[in-house]
Amino acid sequence: MTYRKREGNDTWHFCKNCSNWPTSGYKEQNTKPTTGEFCNECQAKQKAGNCS
Repeated sequence: MTYRKREGNDTWHFCKNCSNWPTSGYKEQNTKPTTGEFCNECQAKQKAGNCS
């Protein structure tokens, strides 16, 4: 899974269909982040089985 967050922000996104998925000025990693928080929209999409 790919995780992205905008530079200067502590919220990680992991659903590419999230309305806030960073497309520029972001940090990306492939391991689950151990700092910061996860986007509420991404978490809701994952729970609903609608995370792509």
